[in-house]
Amino acid sequence: MNFALRSLTIGAGLGALLTAFAEPAAPPIPLESFFAEPATSMRVSPDGHYLAFMTMLGYGKVGVALMDLATGKIEPLASANDENIKGFLWKGSETIIYYGDVGGNERPAYRSISIVPPKNGGKRVAYSLADSLRDGISNDANFASLIDPLPYDPKHVLVYGRSGYGSFTFRYFLMDTHTGERTNVPGFDETLFDSNVIADNNGALRARLSLIGGRMVFDASPAPEAPYVKLADFPATDYPEDRPPWELLHFARDNETLYFVNRAQSDIGVLQTINVRTREISAPIFQPPEGEIENVLMSYDRRKLYGVTYISDRRHYHFFDAHREALQTMIDRSLPGTENVIVSSSEDEKTMVILAHSDRDPGTFYVLKNNRLGQVTRARPQIDPAAMQPMEPIQFTARDGLVIHGYLTRARSAHGPTPLILNPHGGPFGIRDDWGFNPEIQFLANRGFAVLQVNYRGSGGYGRKFEQAGFREWGGKMQNDLTDAVQWAIAQKIADPKRVVIYGASYGGYATLAGLVYTPELYCCGINYVGPADLALLAGTERTHSGGSDSARIFLHQELGDDHDYLRDHSPANFIERIRVPLLNAYGYNDARVDYTQWKHLESKLKEYHKDYQIVFENNEGHGFRNESNRIDFYRALEAFLAKNVPSAGASAN
Repeated sequence: MNFALRSLTIGAGLGALLTAFAEPAAPPIPLESFFAEPATSMRVSPDGHYLAFMTMLGYGKVGVALMDLATGKIEPLASANDENIKGFLWKGSETIIYYGDVGGNERPAYRSISIVPPKNGGKRVAYSLADSLRDGISNDANFASLIDPLPYDPKHVLVYGRSGYGSFTFRYFLMDTHTGERTNVPGFDETLFDSNVIADNNGALRARLSLIGGRMVFDASPAPEAPYVKLADFPATDYPEDRPPWELLHFARDNETLYFVNRAQSDIGVLQTINVRTREISAPIFQPPEGEIENVLMSYDRRKLYGVTYISDRRHYHFFDAHREALQTMIDRSLPGTENVIVSSSEDEKTMVILAHSDRDPGTFYVLKNNRLGQVTRARPQIDPAAMQPMEPIQFTARDGLVIHGYLTRARSAHGPTPLILNPHGGPFGIRDDWGFNPEIQFLANRGFAVLQVNYRGSGGYGRKFEQAGFREWGGKMQNDLTDAVQWAIAQKIADPKRVVIYGASYGGYATLAGLVYTPELYCCGINYVGPADLALLAGTERTHSGGSDSARIFLHQELGDDHDYLRDHSPANFIERIRVPLLNAYGYNDARVDYTQWKHLESKLKEYHKDYQIVFENNEGHGFRNESNRIDFYRALEAFLAKNVPSAGASAN
């Protein structure tokens, strides 16, 4: 198979939709180039005739744009005046469902819109399917959470929510994508807490994970509407909540064969199937040689298993289907130097969207159609990959002998030790940093900082035992891994020991505060982005939001810790007097994960001890700033903070 490479004729439409930036003559690259909204989530319609993607529209908000593949014509399809659209999906080849939350509250509203041009030149009409659940009007909301898009059902999606306005009946429903009408789904037991429910390809609930009496119970329905039969059960305390012993994935097209990742058999997980009618478990299909399984690659109709992807330091493929492997080989030969991922496919698999990206390249979208590979657009056209820095996989041995992995992005024009930003990821459990383009990391490298990302114990991707090694180690061994990473970077002559910054978001914000109070001699300044400062307060918020569910109880007891003395001793807010250096903070009022009362408590302590701090606070944001203008303002404040508080070469930190 040979691909002809050509450019699709798209006319001038894309230029009007995407924000344009002049190519910088020399570094530093403008801050806006890194943090302006990119073109993302490009997906082809099931019939292969249209592309839809998200981008900044002329209204100043992220919306959905539509491209006719036959003509190259692009037009705006859907947007909101007050909020960004966060995602969308095709429902058949004529309808798109799109969604977005209100002020970052993570409780999205859903709308549907037809791509068919209206008659007589009128405007397309968006239909309301579900509203955002907001404080103060929550009793009136008909909110819904999307569980399964049901790609083979042209009219419904599977949701969890209320039966309608003013209702207090919570359950799973099939929601009509044109009217919003909700009908009950067989197989729902409201007496059980179902943390992992799997529908078959027709929308019937057929398998589930339930927490019952301290055990994780897996059961399944042999046939639609048949009683559930137990498949297996395990002690709940032996497994992280987000890494259950069986991770149920999806049914094959026969609606009997269920794919799952078995972590009871292997620490890093092995792919298997179970027949829910006969309860027969297959032999192991695939176990990664390192890392963990990321995704299962199936044919569009789910009749054939093509392969799997797994992640160690990079993404890797393992194929079972020779044709799919040959296709990937030809794509990679046609697009050398990038990681090339098929992100969307038409129903007949004759039209595909490919994202070609790397650690230095934000990505270019291509369409493969009739053996012709055509470029559609770059995700961030204002970024020149040649001006970006490579992301190097690293590893070191922690003080207790555990091997820790991560990534190093060196400073632009680095010669000898440079300022270093330690950038712990959020989570903390089950989350990891991956290889690939990260605008924040590249921005910091462009500003002269080396950036060290550490997959400390507790991170995902390295097996169950590695993740469990971080349990109840907030401010303990997880923090030691970060400290050891800095010492490694100093010993390797990467970091100037007088110019080390710690900056993280969410749990990374907690780690920033912990670093400044438990190892204050190590850092010249810190940046806390939506981080919890008080673990007791975090535990109380979790109990309130979860309603005292079994999963919350397990999280508090097993992963965070529920002992009063432990929570007190590992809360940075209780040791603010130890901070020696300036601190920048950022929080959103609508944060659904780290309540803004965390900031109010932290601020009171910073004032009490007369600490040098700054705050960027946004009333209309949540757990991270999603609006482009707020995001750019935050990074502008961060840039100024670093310029002021990181000593120049040879100078002494305060």
